[in-house]
Amino acid sequence: MNTRRFPATAVFLAAAAFLLAAAWSQATAPPAFAHEAHSPNPKATPPPGAQDAPKPPVPKRLDENEQRKYFTDLPLLDQDGKKVRFYTDVLKDKLVLISFIYTNCTDICPILMPNLFDVQEMLGDRFGKDVFFVSITVDPEDDTPEELKKYAERYEAKPGWTFLTGKKENVDWVIYKLGQYTPDFEDHSMTFLLGDVRNAKWTKIKGDSDPRIVGAKVQEFLLYRDTGGNPLGLPTVR
Repeated sequence: MNTRRFPATAVFLAAAAFLLAAAWSQATAPPAFAHEAHSPNPKATPPPGAQDAPKPPVPKRLDENEQRKYFTDLPLLDQDGKKVRFYTDVLKDKLVLISFIYTNCTDICPILMPNLFDVQEMLGDRFGKDVFFVSITVDPEDDTPEELKKYAERYEAKPGWTFLTGKKENVDWVIYKLGQYTPDFEDHSMTFLLGDVRNAKWTKIKGDSDPRIVGAKVQEFLLYRDTGGNPLGLPTVR
């Protein structure tokens, strides 16, 4: 049986060609495959400075510290005798309807209080959860927490309706900052202040308005909060 022998030179040349082809294939492999033998890439990081990009500044009216500074955080007392800070405990992040009263009032308050009671009832289970009432006495020297407690019970105030008194200078200053201070407390404001504190959205409502008008305004503010400030569902411009 004849066995064909290849010259040594031919074998050497064939081997060299094979090695060259393998080397060219490795050199031209796509990057994803060319690095398969390497250790996994480290976690990608953003370009220098990108991760430290400044956040957009918070508008002054929405800044919590600015709000606290303006409205004050003076200590007051509620109808249970509990010490509260006006901004931190009463206003912060809340939707509030603020009124100004005193327990011996025989003129304005007998109109305001039944209206507030009616609005309280209209709000149902959202009262005390999403909407809060704050009634501030304009006669803190006579209106002790005990007097305010009895007054609150007379008008069937539910949890979520806070009556405030305290040192006269503190109460007067809080009322002043709300724009409703009068030197003669008997000539006090009959205005309701409706405020979405978180969004710095405020309006005034006449206290002798039909409770349905007051309730509708409160619902409007609730809708604004519920929809993130876009009650009409309009597309957001970016």
